Amino acid sequence: MKMPYYQDYNHESTARCESVLLTAWASLREFRDDLALVGGLVPRYLCKPAPKDLQAVTIDVDFGVSLGMSSGLYETTKNRLRNSGFEWEDNRFVKRIGSVALCLDFITDKPSPGSPDSVMVDDIPVSAVFGVQRALDVFREVEIKGRDLYGAEVAERVNVCEIGPYVCLKLQAYANRAQGKDVFDVVTAVRNYDKGAAEAARLFRGEREENLAFGKALEILGERFKDERSKGPVQYADFCIGGLDAVNPDVEFRRKQLINEALHVADLLMRQ
Repeated sequence: MKMPYYQDYNHESTARCESVLLTAWASLREFRDDLALVGGLVPRYLCKPAPKDLQAVTIDVDFGVSLGMSSGLYETTKNRLRNSGFEWEDNRFVKRIGSVALCLDFITDKPSPGSPDSVMVDDIPVSAVFGVQRALDVFREVEIKGRDLYGAEVAERVNVCEIGPYVCLKLQAYANRAQGKDVFDVVTAVRNYDKGAAEAARLFRGEREENLAFGKALEILGERFKDERSKGPVQYADFCIGGLDAVNPDVEFRRKQLINEALHVADLLMRQ
């Protein structure tokens, strides 16, 4: 489930997601060579602000997983996560704490246009999309400290996909579901990338020859970020300030600023 506006997310939901990440990563540590964090938590670990200052706009955790991941003679993925309190519901892992459902999703690579959109990885059915293998190949190892779902203070070294594959995946997702949250993730990740926005754009363009998601990503940038009336920047602004008083002149000024932010990032990404 996605929330419609930035204000709908909060630091509590971010902390819960991080607890899910820390708990699941510990359970699947033996598979770390086949896993990487690919979802909305990623900018929290790639960007300049200290992690505790950057609110993630996500209420779930997404792992990219290798097509070849296998538990072999050991406990399966489902069993490992069940032992950590996750249940398999509607093709995702869910941990319920009171009325709150904490979700963990997996996606895997679609290596060619003719490949299936869903495959079995170990003992779970997983959606397959372009670009996941690049996220598994191009990552940084980040030490993440926090509380797991048991309330223990822990530290895990987690594979976090790098900015180039991340932007490709996010723009591909935006092509498929057209949600403002995806634009927010792209703009936030590029503008605040810890090595600079220009470097983020360079790394994105470096995916051109290696990443099957790059073509769709570039196409969406061209189609939805043409000018200030285009869908991409308008959705970004609406996501950031939706729910506020639209007739307030300060809000309208902020809307124009946000539209320009999105257009600037799109221009950076598309430069040759």
